[in-house]
Amino acid sequence: MRLLDRHMTLLSGSLRTLLQRESDRRRWADSPYAWLFQPYMGEESVAMACQVSDGQPNVVSVAAVVLSPRRVHTSRIWWATLSESPVPVSATLRRHQQLHATDTPRSPDIECLTELAEFIGNRPLVGWQLERTIEPLNGLFKRVLGFGLPNAQVDVAKLHGRQLRRLHPQVDTLESLGEALTRWRLPRLIWPSVTSEATASALLYLRLQREIALTA
Repeated sequence: MRLLDRHMTLLSGSLRTLLQRESDRRRWADSPYAWLFQPYMGEESVAMACQVSDGQPNVVSVAAVVLSPRRVHTSRIWWATLSESPVPVSATLRRHQQLHATDTPRSPDIECLTELAEFIGNRPLVGWQLERTIEPLNGLFKRVLGFGLPNAQVDVAKLHGRQLRRLHPQVDTLESLGEALTRWRLPRLIWPSVTSEATASALLYLRLQREIALTA
């Protein structure tokens, strides 16, 4: 049962998504990006969080942090605010940076997105409501590099809901990330930055993996 749970989470996603990944793998087989489409054989994952600025959909803050089966490696983190607009920094953009704790905006060009792709590698991605969360980032990847992130994905929100239903069938599983952290007795989100959200998702994922192992 434990092995089944692990593989079911890693293979989350629609059949259409899986077929698209296979098509992209073949298309990019002879490119410098080919290794990103290969199956990952290690134990690390990358937790991600993204936020889009209100009123400026072309401004996206991103954070990615590496985690292993027993710890979150907060020293191994990538974060930035990506802005496609060439205009000077506006008050909205400055506010966005303050809210999500990022530095000088970067252009989501080939160099920047290749840097992020190489940081992530072909490791599985984890995150709270991950498919929705990384949709803006995938849009940038597709426009600039020609493909979305091909990595296996684990939605921590779905994992949380499934484990809650196992233990407490009558409990409402429609909770926020903050509520989920409280339920599993993890540190609260003090400041809603993308780095703290990515780290919190990583901690929650590790906690849920331990809980699943105990109840398998």
